Amino acid sequence: MFSPRTAAIIVIVAVSTGCGDGGAGTARTPAEAVALAMTGSSGVKVTRNMRLDYGEQAAKQDGSFSLAGEYEESRTTGVVGAAGADLTTTFHYIGIPDELKGIIPADLDHMTTRTITIPGSGTYLNRADRQDVPEGKSWLYGRDATCEQLLDLKGPATIRDLLSPEMLGKLTIAPPSPGQTVDGVATLVYEGNAPQSEFGLEVQSDDPVLRAQFHEQFGSARISWRLWVGPDLLPRRAHVTFTQDGEPSAGRAEIDLTAWGTEVTVEPPPSDQVHETTSCQNPEP
Repeated sequence: MFSPRTAAIIVIVAVSTGCGDGGAGTARTPAEAVALAMTGSSGVKVTRNMRLDYGEQAAKQDGSFSLAGEYEESRTTGVVGAAGADLTTTFHYIGIPDELKGIIPADLDHMTTRTITIPGSGTYLNRADRQDVPEGKSWLYGRDATCEQLLDLKGPATIRDLLSPEMLGKLTIAPPSPGQTVDGVATLVYEGNAPQSEFGLEVQSDDPVLRAQFHEQFGSARISWRLWVGPDLLPRRAHVTFTQDGEPSAGRAEIDLTAWGTEVTVEPPPSDQVHETTSCQNPEP
C-alpha cells in the first residue's frame, strides 16, 4: 500500500483562483492564462487540503481501530509565483474513535513544515521539531540529479508543476462543459481520468532496481480530476483523486488559489541556518 508521503507527492492536482483577470485577458487557453498571470513577481495565494482514505480494510484490524499511516489530512497555505513558492503545511489525524481521543493527538504540531522552493536553487524544509538537522540549524536542504529524476517520474508532484503549461495542457485536453458559479463567476469545468504514468516521464535510468521499484509502486496508479476555470481562463477550482489498483487506499486533494497578481518574493533561508543533506527532499510537504 502506498504511504501518505507518497500520496502527498503524487496527489497534488487541485486548484482554484479568486476573482480578477490576473493579467490573463488575452489568453486563449488556461495554460496561457496562468503563464501570463505568473510573470515577474506576480503570483497567487494557495490553500490546499489533502485527505488520505485508507478504506475500511486498512483502517481496522480484528475489529479494532488502527492508524494506517503518518497522518490522514494535511492543510497547506502560502504563495506560489514565478520566483518560487513559500508554503506551510500542518498535519492532522481525523476520525479518531471516541475511546482514543485524548490518547492520540488530532493535530501533529511537531510535523508542521514550511517549504521554500526556488527554481534552479532547490528546496528548503523547516520542520517544527527540527527533524534531521543538527543543533544550531533550522533548515534542511538537499537535491541531486537522482532526486530530480525521481520527482519528475512521480508525475504532477507539486503545485508549481500543476500550474505549468505542460500539465495544464494535459488537464484541459478534453472539451469543457458548463460548471457552477465559483467565487461569483460562471465557470467551465474540465474532467478527466488517466493512468498516472501519463503525467510522468519515462524512466531514464539503466538501474533495473530503480525501474522495477518505480513501476511496482506507480504502475497501476490512476488520477481523476475536475478543473474549473473562470471567464479569464484562470483555474478557479479543481478536485483530484489518486487511486491504485488492488489497494483500498485513495488520496483526495482540493486546492484554492486566490488573489492572482499577489506580490511573491521568495528568498532562501540564511546560509548559516541551512544543513545540506544527500537525501532527496520533496518539493513541498
